[in-house]
Amino acid sequence: MVATGSPDELKRELRGDALHVELENDLNGARAGLDRVAGLSEVTIDGRSLRARADDGARAVPAVLAALDSHGVAVASVTVARPSLDDVYLRYAGRTFGEADKDTAVAA
Repeated sequence: MVATGSPDELKRELRGDALHVELENDLNGARAGLDRVAGLSEVTIDGRSLRARADDGARAVPAVLAALDSHGVAVASVTVARPSLDDVYLRYAGRTFGEADKDTAVAA
C-alpha cells in the first residue's frame, strides 16, 4: 500500500486535468517541444500514447497540438478529463491498471 484515503481524496491530490493524446506516428523528438507548453507536467509516453497533467486541460490542448504538429507528429485523438482512479494508480504505481493487468496475464 502506497497511499490511503477515499477515492475522491486521492483524486484531489492530482491537481489539474488528465490529458491523453493518441498519436498516429512516433514522437520523433517532439518531447522537447512539449517541455515548452505552459502548465503541462508529468508527461509520460508509452508507444503512441502520451499522458500528461495540465493545470487547465482545455487551454493546454491547442499548445500541445501545435507542439506536436511542429515536429511532424500526427494526432489521432485527444481526451481531457478530471483525474480518475487510473490516474491515481499511475501516479503511485508508475503504470496504468491496463498495464498491470497485462503484466499479470503474462506472468500467469
